[in-house]
Amino acid sequence: MHCDDKRTLFVLKQGIEETWDELKKIDFNDKDLIQKLSEEIQEYFEYKNSPSN
Repeated sequence: MHCDDKRTLFVLKQGIEETWDELKKIDFNDKDLIQKLSEEIQEYFEYKNSPSN
């Protein structure tokens, strides 16, 4: 895996963690944030499992 790919995965993971922390603070009561988290996780795994990585 190229260093740019690792950096991209790190940034995506960081976004997931930040959204998760926001959701924990509000006791998971925001459907938009839950949807955002779902999309971030999906993007992370799509990028991680893409053939170019």
